[in-house]
Amino acid sequence: MGEQFVHLHVHSEYSMLDGAIHLGRLVEHAAKMQMPAIALTDHNNMYGAVQLYNACKGTDVKPILGCEVGLTTGDRRDRQDAQAYHLVLLAGSQDGYQSLIRLVSQAWVDGQNAHGVPRIDLGLLGEYRKGLVGLTACMGGFVAQEVLHKGPAAGKAALGALSDCFEKESLFVEVQDHGFPENRPLNKVLVELAGDLALPLVATNDCHYLNRDAARAQLALECIGAGRNLREIEAVHHHSSELYLKTPEEMLSLFRHIPEATKNTLLVAERCAGQANPLAKPQLPRFACPGGASEEDYLRALVIAGLARRTEEMRTRGEGFDETTYRQRVEHELDVILNMGFAGYFLIVQDFINWAKDHDVPVGPGRGSGAGSLVAWALRITDLNPITHGLLFERFLNPERVSMPDFDIDFCMDKRDKVIQYVREKYGQQSVGQIATFHQLKSRSVVRDVGRVMGMAPQDAGRIATLIPEPVQGKSVSIDEALAQEPRLKSVYEQDPNAAEVIDTARELENLTRHAGMHAAGVVISEGAIWDHVPVFSPEEGTYVTQYHKDDVEAAGLVKFDFLGLRTLTVIDIAVKLINRRPDRQDAPFRIDEIPMDDVATYVLLQSGETTNVFQIESSGMQTLFKQLRPDCFDDIVAAVALYRPGPMGAAMDKDFVHRKHGRQRVVYPHPSLENILKETRGVIVYQEQVMQIAQEMAGYTLGGADLLRRAMGKKKVSAMKK
Repeated sequence: MGEQFVHLHVHSEYSMLDGAIHLGRLVEHAAKMQMPAIALTDHNNMYGAVQLYNACKGTDVKPILGCEVGLTTGDRRDRQDAQAYHLVLLAGSQDGYQSLIRLVSQAWVDGQNAHGVPRIDLGLLGEYRKGLVGLTACMGGFVAQEVLHKGPAAGKAALGALSDCFEKESLFVEVQDHGFPENRPLNKVLVELAGDLALPLVATNDCHYLNRDAARAQLALECIGAGRNLREIEAVHHHSSELYLKTPEEMLSLFRHIPEATKNTLLVAERCAGQANPLAKPQLPRFACPGGASEEDYLRALVIAGLARRTEEMRTRGEGFDETTYRQRVEHELDVILNMGFAGYFLIVQDFINWAKDHDVPVGPGRGSGAGSLVAWALRITDLNPITHGLLFERFLNPERVSMPDFDIDFCMDKRDKVIQYVREKYGQQSVGQIATFHQLKSRSVVRDVGRVMGMAPQDAGRIATLIPEPVQGKSVSIDEALAQEPRLKSVYEQDPNAAEVIDTARELENLTRHAGMHAAGVVISEGAIWDHVPVFSPEEGTYVTQYHKDDVEAAGLVKFDFLGLRTLTVIDIAVKLINRRPDRQDAPFRIDEIPMDDVATYVLLQSGETTNVFQIESSGMQTLFKQLRPDCFDDIVAAVALYRPGPMGAAMDKDFVHRKHGRQRVVYPHPSLENILKETRGVIVYQEQVMQIAQEMAGYTLGGADLLRRAMGKKKVSAMKK
């Protein structure tokens, strides 16, 4: 391979205020250095594993998935045992990846000490060693600590004990040189111990930032995490600026006296690079069907029975409908659902939704693309008739683009946890988890944080932060963008050296991960324990959170279910209960779903704009739109909600719609053939379904193909639109 080197000990942005390396930049740097691979070894987590794997796609750099775990030589379950030695574990195969996610998860699930530090023990390591490659870690490692505190003999015993936990030739003795006074004497002992026990050496650099000049920014990051200022930290800091991603030449020079240690990084890379794939096809838990029926047969039976009940209810209300249309649509949807292998998904969702409805947990009527499914309506997953409302199934589940269905399900905020607990009891506590979400250091907040740790007065740091424009559509304006857009910020940056230092340091740290949290709504259900599929962390006993965020967890094969908590449903539930306490309601209870869609009093209220706390129409802008529109039918409400978005409003489509409703503007159609599609919205293209129908009408698209076009338009993907 020539004069090459591979970094095997790298802490990224996911080392939680300890690593300052963005994964995309990490791979770019490795590629520039012509490294064949790069390892990710964040502390006690694998949050970035899927991200690294994806970042390496299309490059010559192969990913090595790993973790620097905490290790105790006692019992990991002993919370009073404070031991937490460092140990680097790398996945040398797919089995190694499975071992790794199990160990990392168990460290959190039952290995946290009284300080909340997750740890494995030697017994667990020996049990799940298959496919793992181990490195003895930095000066915080078990072997190094024994040598430093008790001498070489204790170090040899520790190394022997550790070696016994790994498969043959799978433990490497790690040597480092960051300029610490202990490094070289410790390395001398480690080299001798490795020789005594016939174990291979490997040279690493404990990388926490990309370049040497980022050392001060890294120190500021540590201060943010510790809640201290730079002056305090610097007084006790090691003052090394060597914890960066060194070039192969630098590492070869640093360890020229033990060349086998640098060569062995290539040996480890050959064993581990690209050998573990965290991605998997979607895997659902098996749904227990009565009488041993298959999921497909049971779903079909439930849908046919459910559709019969729904159509009988329509007859009772005196609604006219074409039974053949309903039967054909439901058969088409069932064929698609069963052919795509999603019978189990629909069974799981209808089960917990109907359990909620049967146990006094208010559930929303359905929103998002899932409302376009007649099967969902028949199963009472949704309460909106998609045929009546002109909703398309292909927008929800497209046979021309295989992706998991995804229902947005709203539950009463106060009772949602009851449904999640039901799911835990049904599928098993260890099979149900919530999804990680990552809180980042955004431009305004990171300027305040850096100002504080650098000793700047809070009001001065706040003044700089407020010169950064407010987020646009929920997306933060970056510091670089702000410097280009805001002359006052640029002036402060150019004229005040202290402000410039704060801003430059904040730029280095912007968008790094501050901490991991638990997504409020995302839930996964797995077949078997979650940690058989993905790593987890456990913020409290019995609560398991996937270490991958929502996109990554789906890419890793787990299916996400949205249990959205909606305060509006709670308010409605309380209001209904209060109404039904009245004496005149004892014999005829009020039901919210029986309010007629042509209720005059409702439209009078909506036209007044007095809609504070009414879901989706409570903002001042929405209240103004409703005053101007003066809706008098349900279709007007739906159209207004769809139009009140940046794209349509930017094109003044909301104004066109209002003017056409009140006869101030003539209704025109882009083409005569589109009148049937656009008649209900007075010639204005309001809905994504209309976009799909237009593509079908004017260009002969299938509805599946039209959905692909709609997606490309919605995401502004020019290359996809050109196709």
